[in-house]
Amino acid sequence: MVQIYKNEHIYPHDFKTVSLAYLNRYPNPYAKHVLSIDTLDTHVDNNGNLVITKLMVKTGPLPMFIKPFLGSNLNSWILEKTIINPQTKRLMTYSANIDHRKFIKVEEFLYYSEIDEYSTQLKSKVKFSSNLIGFKQRIEDWSKHRFASNIEKSRHGLTFVMNELKKQKVYWYEK
Repeated sequence: MVQIYKNEHIYPHDFKTVSLAYLNRYPNPYAKHVLSIDTLDTHVDNNGNLVITKLMVKTGPLPMFIKPFLGSNLNSWILEKTIINPQTKRLMTYSANIDHRKFIKVEEFLYYSEIDEYSTQLKSKVKFSSNLIGFKQRIEDWSKHRFASNIEKSRHGLTFVMNELKKQKVYWYEK
């Protein structure tokens, strides 16, 4: 059975700040698991949306019950596609690992949208699915639980970047 994790959060920042922080969220002190990030493509589509495709390498510990097969840490390649509509003030992303899919496939859908000029809402949905016979349910449950416990780090990381942007903005306006 596929495990699904859903969550919502409101950032007390305008959409422009949140979207800029999202695009520049790495490196930050809360994302030591991100080893590299490369932008593969950036373009504006026919509807005026900014479309960005990135490739990332992330690492993380594995559960004890899977270490005999794969070791203690696993590097994974993640493909991320981001679409930003500046007119509607919406940012949508889809990311998924492109390797180790028999072990676990993780698909993340993020939807950022402006609530008002001072706040932005994030709705997230993550799907976990494994095809590893005999371990499928345990891997999916472990992955969902781990993701839920790490969501706070992700929020802290994005907030850190937003605060750094605010500092720069204040500096820009003071000059």
